Amino acid sequence: MGKFSFSLILVVFLLGCNGGKDQAKVLDTEPAYFPIKEFIEDQAKRLDKKGVRKRIEIKGKSQDVEKTLTTEDWLVELDFFVKADINKSSLANSYKTQRSEKFLIHELKPGEKGKVKKIVVGYEDKLIKQISFQMETDDTFYHSGTRGVLYTHSETGLLDQFSIEGTQKVIFFSPNKITVKASVNPY
Repeated sequence: MGKFSFSLILVVFLLGCNGGKDQAKVLDTEPAYFPIKEFIEDQAKRLDKKGVRKRIEIKGKSQDVEKTLTTEDWLVELDFFVKADINKSSLANSYKTQRSEKFLIHELKPGEKGKVKKIVVGYEDKLIKQISFQMETDDTFYHSGTRGVLYTHSETGLLDQFSIEGTQKVIFFSPNKITVKASVNPY
């Protein structure tokens, strides 16, 4: 009977450990915060071969650009939004979350370290209507700030327009300001 009890305990232990691994896999796949990276990757696939019209302004000089983009091009174009993803294990408890019918807000908690200070997801009729982020990096000699916002088309759910504003300031130099405003041509 001693061997039977030991075997039963061993089987239960092993099953319990395996169940824990399966549970960990499920928890790993469910993001703690809004999955902005996956959202952008899905948009890039859906926007393959769609056009973009954008105005780029650097230090007061502007340039208009219009071109058709592949999925990979869209990922490059929207890279700042991908970089705003906060679903990293090191940031698991760094943000406070507020939810309402119209908004989901993730804001960096006081005293926590993270480049992304805030993400706001706006909803309309339970569909994602807009996503915005605010990032900042500061040290003794350098400050960088980036804000971005994107809007989706209310009928298709596809990216409709976006803008990104960035400022870089290195000590002893004037700040550099870059602005990109773009709209998607779905045809």
